[in-house]
Amino acid sequence: MKNRENILEFSGLAMGEHHLEYKLNKTFFSSFDLIELQGIHPITVNVILKKSNHMMDLEISFKGKIDTVCDLTNDPFTLDISNIFSLLVKFGDEFNDEDPEILVLSQGEYEINLNQLFFELIALSIPIQRIKPENEIIKDQ
Repeated sequence: MKNRENILEFSGLAMGEHHLEYKLNKTFFSSFDLIELQGIHPITVNVILKKSNHMMDLEISFKGKIDTVCDLTNDPFTLDISNIFSLLVKFGDEFNDEDPEILVLSQGEYEINLNQLFFELIALSIPIQRIKPENEIIKDQ
């Protein structure tokens, strides 16, 4: 049986704006083999879907926390992370995700699996250099 947790079924939704919430926990993050996701706290992802006749506009956002280590002092701390991403969804002859801001779905599609979008949004929100806020002064000197 296929995991249906982060599937957006848009075919039955009325035209207009819809607010959706997805809960991501350790099970979600463990399905991606990325060491940077270790220590991430459960996250709620908010999706605002604006549906019209021939396309949809998705605004995907989250705020979360990750337990990490300061790169300057090696002290453990909790880092706040957040991000917002907009995606335009259109319909065409065949699936196309070459443009990171436009997703083309084949005619007749009725749902979108959001797992990869959520993963990329969160993974790209984690800074390469992690510095404890009180150590920012040390870095700037």
